[in-house]
Amino acid sequence: MTFTRTTLIDASPSGDSVKQAVLDLDADLTGAFAGLNQLLASLGGKISQGDYNQPQGVPRLDASAKIPAGLLPSLLAEGPVGMIAAFGVQTLPSGSNWLECNGAELALAEYPALYAAIGTSFGFASDPAKFRLPDLRGTFLRGWDHNAHVDPDAASRTRGDTVGSSQADCMQKHCHPAGWERGEVGGGLERGLDPGTRTAGVGWTHDFDQAQITTAELQAGNIWGGFAPTGLETRPKNTAVMFCIKWR
Repeated sequence: MTFTRTTLIDASPSGDSVKQAVLDLDADLTGAFAGLNQLLASLGGKISQGDYNQPQGVPRLDASAKIPAGLLPSLLAEGPVGMIAAFGVQTLPSGSNWLECNGAELALAEYPALYAAIGTSFGFASDPAKFRLPDLRGTFLRGWDHNAHVDPDAASRTRGDTVGSSQADCMQKHCHPAGWERGEVGGGLERGLDPGTRTAGVGWTHDFDQAQITTAELQAGNIWGGFAPTGLETRPKNTAVMFCIKWR
């Protein structure tokens, strides 16, 4: 299909302003139709009544002037191969274009596009015919430093300053001025900042609130360190998601 048009203009009388206006409009229409045909060519000629509601054609709008949901592209199909995204589910749907970032080893022959995208960035597989997915379970993601010098330990990452490298947990070097506290005969407390000269009492770090020390802790003996909530790691508030990688 090609957009065509026909315009007949009487050449007389000369100098007619109406005729000139029609000629100007004709020139504009010529350009418009040329543009329509270029657009048609870029779409592969798929603008026709028969192409409506076809996967390769133009969908017909429903009664509310919207594209029917069944003809919209799947969100799971969007994004380039190798893209990593967070999912709020615990199980991916069957046939998904995404894989959980769980460190699994995949056959190169079965996932050639993904291997071409990430290669061995996330480590080598035990079998040379396979490659390894990133294992992001229980970890935070950090932007690649890429010579920005924001990550002071970038050079010591597992694979250097590269995408796919990782770091162990760490706490920045710091210090707390230490103090001591002990009861006096007849009541009252004796406090100071030189615990090395004292042989009894309760130790505390000077920048923490001693009011958080409980009676049981006072009776137990020396206390060193902070009194903030403690656990097995240092972490910000967080919410668990499943990180997945696009494989096709």
